[in-house]
Amino acid sequence: MREVKTVQQRNFWEDLEVGKTLKTGAIGIDAADIIEFANAYAPHGMHTDAEFARNSLHKGLVASGWHICAVWMRLMVTYMERYATGVKDGRRNGAGIRFRNMKWIKPVRPGHNLTYTYEIIEKPDKVIRNKWDIIRSRNEAYNQYGELVFAFEIDILAERRPTTE
Repeated sequence: MREVKTVQQRNFWEDLEVGKTLKTGAIGIDAADIIEFANAYAPHGMHTDAEFARNSLHKGLVASGWHICAVWMRLMVTYMERYATGVKDGRRNGAGIRFRNMKWIKPVRPGHNLTYTYEIIEKPDKVIRNKWDIIRSRNEAYNQYGELVFAFEIDILAERRPTTE
């Protein structure tokens, strides 16, 4: 797993550095979490039933890929509330506008601890309404063994620094 840093300040698009890898959060996943999410959103036996899961492809209970993605979303929103610009009156800016190459690489099992990171990989410089631009980032989750379990790229709107004109 790459070395990651946690940002301590709010940043505009101009402040964001290509190549910088940041930690967005960490979380433990237990069997109750897996089953609760799956019963609500991904009702497949390998996610909802330990007995069924023992005889499945993964030979045990595993989290739904959508569960792992939903955890990323919660951690990213919390991260953006702390460090992104554009937070005003409880409204958040910085919406994701395109996902690419989403992959669930290894199963996530009860007892796994996941660390989520993102790396800014490109700044395409596509100004939108004189206020926004895009950053492209690679987002990843690693288990406690340092194994990559989930990855994708996303384009996100980032606020440009206000001009004084």
